[in-house]
Amino acid sequence: MAKDSLEKRYEKHGRIKPCVLTRDDILALTAIIQRTFTKPEIDRYFRISTVLNHTRVFSNSAEHLLSLKDLGDRMADLSFWIEGWDQKTRFDKNILLDFSKYSIQLNVEGTDPVWVYDTYNNITNYLKKKTAWYCPIIIMEKVIVFFITIILIANIIIAVKKGDPSYYLDKLGLLVLWMVLVFYDTRKIWPYSNIRLKEDKTYLTRENVSMLVMILVVSLAIFIGTVLPFMR
Repeated sequence: MAKDSLEKRYEKHGRIKPCVLTRDDILALTAIIQRTFTKPEIDRYFRISTVLNHTRVFSNSAEHLLSLKDLGDRMADLSFWIEGWDQKTRFDKNILLDFSKYSIQLNVEGTDPVWVYDTYNNITNYLKKKTAWYCPIIIMEKVIVFFITIILIANIIIAVKKGDPSYYLDKLGLLVLWMVLVFYDTRKIWPYSNIRLKEDKTYLTRENVSMLVMILVVSLAIFIGTVLPFMR
């Protein structure tokens, strides 16, 4: 009677910080993902996909997918998937990397623990170099909302005590900013995955302008609504 055997599979998964990637970065990332797979495995089991017009489209070539005209200048949704086979098991290694506006998830699984950890670290180390400059905004978003709420409440109290209608003017901009951060989907402004298929030749991008407006509104609200009343 054959002895029962246990098959071990090692897995490492995690969330990646927000990234800004170009077309060349996606091609370089594809090369990293495919590095330890054979050509037959890549040809048969590699898939890269995205969503176009509410339909997910797949390809076994990153160059082919990125050449689709309907992609536009930017995209956020992108997925990589590949698996490898050996003679004893159905598969001995698997990589799944998923980009979206709301998260970036990486899952690496295999029968060789060294391969799992090396592959995971190679991918994450590359993506760390592409971390979005607005990453702190996403990570500290709740803190920023709390800070703005405190400023808004303090300014309203000061305006009520002063009794001058002009003191309420700066509160309007601060209130609009607070409502945007609380009720609007800010991942449309600062997405986790920001893939730029065409390089922006200007610094006046959506995320840059939004950041400047937020800093300006908060700064004016602090000066006009909090500091200035005590200087008079």
